[in-house]
Amino acid sequence: MRNAKRAAELLAATPAGWMETLGAWIAESEPGRVVLELEAGPRHRHGGGVVQGGVITQIADAAMGMSLATLQEEGVWNTTIELKINFLRPVVSGRLRAVGRVVEMKQTLLFSEADVLDETGRLVARASSTCMPVPEGQGRE
Repeated sequence: MRNAKRAAELLAATPAGWMETLGAWIAESEPGRVVLELEAGPRHRHGGGVVQGGVITQIADAAMGMSLATLQEEGVWNTTIELKINFLRPVVSGRLRAVGRVVEMKQTLLFSEADVLDETGRLVARASSTCMPVPEGQGRE
């Protein structure tokens, strides 16, 4: 299923919650593919002076989950049940792009990947996730 309506809604949404806190936004959205961007700077660095891995993981995880959501029916979203990420190079500052894409969707398991690129297009990290579909609002009590 292609949920072009959801893809358009994601793209039009104002960043809120964790996205607002980190300064991330959705730059591109189409069925099966979502790109999140973040202008990395001092507030994203750990004591060693590079962008903290959790920040990079956050945008990768979100790009993957949102890419899956663009192929799910209305009223159903997803939640990550397993996540793997490899970091290839450190980042100090600049625009990061997490490009999430759907790998495969089964009835109870959903698979996606994301590449996180720096502003010159170099691969910073590669992630993969397994998610499960959940009815909208479930687990939010």
